[in-house]
Amino acid sequence: MGGRPGGTFASTLPHISSGVFQMKRLLFLPVLLATLLVVACGPGEVDVVAEIELRDPETGEMELRPLGDLEVRLFPFDRDAVFDSLSEAHDTPEPQMDPELQVQQDSMVAARAAAREAESQVLVYRERLQEISEETQQYSPAEARYRELVREFDEIDVRYEAAQAEMRRQFEVFEDLQRRVLDELNAFRVEMELWEDQAFADYPDVVDQKLAERGAEILDDRTDATGMVRFRPAPGEWWVHARYQTSTEELYWNVRVDVERGEPVEVRLTRDNAESRRIL
Repeated sequence: MGGRPGGTFASTLPHISSGVFQMKRLLFLPVLLATLLVVACGPGEVDVVAEIELRDPETGEMELRPLGDLEVRLFPFDRDAVFDSLSEAHDTPEPQMDPELQVQQDSMVAARAAAREAESQVLVYRERLQEISEETQQYSPAEARYRELVREFDEIDVRYEAAQAEMRRQFEVFEDLQRRVLDELNAFRVEMELWEDQAFADYPDVVDQKLAERGAEILDDRTDATGMVRFRPAPGEWWVHARYQTSTEELYWNVRVDVERGEPVEVRLTRDNAESRRIL
């Protein structure tokens, strides 16, 4: 009874603290091990960003724009190498477009692009004329702003008429070239498609074999509005594949990327690392 108050309780504190620490350590270890296992055995991360320079129809300036809703595929093998090997193994070489036909097609593509650009300019002028017409309704003819709008309308209307004439001329050039070239292009397209059907007949079987060897699948997704899409593939070699068609060409990507666990990789698809392909 004469002992110090709380002596028995105080003597148990180290024992309790040690027990709590041991318990926390036992609870923490599984979490730590699970985290380490995820890092060691989990997939990698590949962020694909697609963007190219396109002409703004209103300003005429080239602007870097994201490619939204672009289909992007991740291959665990080099698909181009597969096509190359099948081409080499085929008994006939790949058909080649006649150089003169290439020149004619290039002229037709350029004429189509010029016609579409002229059409864009017509639409810009037409939209501005409509805006001015609506704005004049807010003023009386006696007001200075009304007279300013009328002068601007007259000036743009002259440009609008000239742009319409240029658009008609450009479309006539394009349609004339198209009439002269289209039959030959269609004949070459049919020849190319027949050759590809024969040369690449074994492509599905080769793909199945390569996927089985790698123990992986082809990953497929689309970019969001910012031009970005994220994949989580297994570590190893992968190839980022995508296509984007403009009015004059097809941009083709087949970009190799090395994927490692715990290290996100960004792959940018731009005009600089794309192969420009002829549109048949």
